[in-house]
Amino acid sequence: MSTIDAHVHVLDDYQPMTPFQDMGRVDRLLSWMDDAAVDKAIMLPVVADFSPANNEECGRWARNHPDRLATMTDVPLHESNAPARVRAARDQYNAVAISCYPSTPDLSWMTTADELWQAFVDSGLPCNLQVTQLNYAHIITVARQHPDVTILLNHFALPKGGGVATDDVTYGGLASAADVPNLFVKVSACYAAADTPWDPQCPAPLAYLQQLLRIFGAERLLFGTDWPPAGRHLTYRQGVEIMRTFAVLSATDRALILGGTAARVFGI
Repeated sequence: MSTIDAHVHVLDDYQPMTPFQDMGRVDRLLSWMDDAAVDKAIMLPVVADFSPANNEECGRWARNHPDRLATMTDVPLHESNAPARVRAARDQYNAVAISCYPSTPDLSWMTTADELWQAFVDSGLPCNLQVTQLNYAHIITVARQHPDVTILLNHFALPKGGGVATDDVTYGGLASAADVPNLFVKVSACYAAADTPWDPQCPAPLAYLQQLLRIFGAERLLFGTDWPPAGRHLTYRQGVEIMRTFAVLSATDRALILGGTAARVFGI
């Protein structure tokens, strides 16, 4: 089964990485993917003052490398034109999902944003969110309200920043979504959940992985490196081998997490 990295950023000048801001170049990513035997990667555009056209760039790279790259489209979901942008993203950028790093700390407004979620239903695109423990309950409510919308949470659902311990069987309340089949978690950016981000054996992230595996099963978990930010700590190959070599998984679960779930969720 193919290996799919479900979380990378691709841009020529990733200023937060200064003085290594060109680590996110597309040619470099493709070379690292070859070295690590990664078949495909999902790009999450970084639309910022230093990269205002990254949606367009990622769309172009996905068209230029359809066998290796697919792209999400970044949409600020709180803005009034968000439903229209969600509906247009597949045709405009060849998007396989919508990415949003919410700018509002309280996401309770999402539970009443029916027009927005209808746009996701109409487009057929998954919604990929950066969410901490403070908003788990709101996102679970949204997922229950809109069972036809696939929702993904970045980076183990950011447990460490929300004070979720590795031995918390409730996972800060996220375990209540065990019966919500349209809610998925990306086991990505291991460094962000790690006490020792330089250690490729990643004991803390792999402990979180076991909790998520128990709660959701491998069919609702997707692997991602979060390259190039992860490159501050490990090489790209090391980031892949965390799941391929060091995670304690059955062969079936490993295949799903490393690519099978992503292939199904994104239709690639």
